[in-house]
Amino acid sequence: MKTRQLRGLLAAGVVVALGIVTAVWYTRPDKTGTVAPSAAKGERKVLYWADPMTPGFKSDKPGKSPFMDMELVPVYEDEADATIVSVRPEIVQNLGVRTYTVTRGSQPRRVATTGYLFRDARGFAVLVDLIDRDASFVRAGNRAEVRVADVPDRTWSGVIEEIESDVDIGARTLKARLRLSRADAVLKPNMFAEVTILGTAAGKQALFIPREALIRTGSRNAVVLALGSGRFQPVEVTPGIESDDWIEIRHGIKEGDVVVTSGQFLIDSEASVRASFQRMEAVEK
Repeated sequence: MKTRQLRGLLAAGVVVALGIVTAVWYTRPDKTGTVAPSAAKGERKVLYWADPMTPGFKSDKPGKSPFMDMELVPVYEDEADATIVSVRPEIVQNLGVRTYTVTRGSQPRRVATTGYLFRDARGFAVLVDLIDRDASFVRAGNRAEVRVADVPDRTWSGVIEEIESDVDIGARTLKARLRLSRADAVLKPNMFAEVTILGTAAGKQALFIPREALIRTGSRNAVVLALGSGRFQPVEVTPGIESDDWIEIRHGIKEGDVVVTSGQFLIDSEASVRASFQRMEAVEK
């Protein structure tokens, strides 16, 4: 009895807090009532069809939900123990969902420095100073963004072309030359420039994701994976070192995974509600 009362209270809270969002999210974009193409080809096995708006309801065949005008959602064998959230394409667009494909690389770091412009036979370049602790992150080929004090509303992009090997004894700095990818008439030699270089640490290769993709609740660290076809799955992760806008992930994801960087908090909330209902149903059984 207590379990049923708790379930009623939780359901009421969900309706009040997430009713409108939940009602729209779980509507399927297709109206065919057929098995998804991958399942029809035998690539994935459908265990049953469910109405995400009615926890506990299962059907052995596709079709319309008996509770509201929406198609039942297939639950595949490889999703049975996972909390998968399905979102219609137009809702994904309205939420402004953005993603990032996880790659393995060196620790990124933004290096801020200053310098001045000069012109040679190949166009405009910037000569900058790199202090000791930043020099190890910068190497030829790194991309950079340049701002000129005399033209505050403009930015220019460039690439590190060369780093001198000799250290300035007095200033304890290294000189680096940055080649601008384009030149404008507003640029003049000897103009003061502020430069931000996207550098990388030498040595350690790891998985890094944008800082905004990580969900921190105090009790867990998680990211939301984009599985394709409007399907998303929250997974717990173990974060590592942080560097500027990037965070190392040591466990929980792999190279090639696609993480959500915008809109992931709403998706994670919906998945948590669904998981709560699943746990309550398990207790009742």
